[in-house]
Amino acid sequence: MIRIVTGIILFIIGLWLTVGMIGSDILAKNQYNNEIYNYWSLADKSSTIETKSEYIDKFVYVLDNAGLHGKYNAIWLQNPDNSFDKNLEMLKTLQTRLHEIKQMNVSSFEYQQAISQITSQEQGEAHEMLSVFSGVWYLKNHTWLWDWISIFLLISGVNLLWIGGALIHDDLCCDW
Repeated sequence: MIRIVTGIILFIIGLWLTVGMIGSDILAKNQYNNEIYNYWSLADKSSTIETKSEYIDKFVYVLDNAGLHGKYNAIWLQNPDNSFDKNLEMLKTLQTRLHEIKQMNVSSFEYQQAISQITSQEQGEAHEMLSVFSGVWYLKNHTWLWDWISIFLLISGVNLLWIGGALIHDDLCCDW
């Protein structure tokens, strides 16, 4: 009898942990997208420098005011590459470049070259930079959903489900 009670308790805890992690992750992603990431996404989709610059300005503003300064996308082994401040500094160089491009003649070779440079920069290094921003945001706002912590908790939940289910099954199977 003790095995089935233990199995039920472990199964319920595992179910609560697994479903809670998945539900929390969905809500946190939605929160991050609504508060911060949507400005980058809209800038990336923009086909004019004016619109792209406008949304990058908004993206920089919300990041600047998100309370993430001095934070890292790491608990230990912190370095400039996973620093929020250093990545924001790099984003601001993109913002400055967009402001410069807005002043150029649209039909000039210089303008076309600058557009090409901005596009390749967005498609190249941007993924790593965006990963740092979201990682820092998760670590500050939803620590249990950050990187390896969320993986550990999700695996723990699944293991508790499995162990609880095995105990329940063994107890029911052996009573026959």
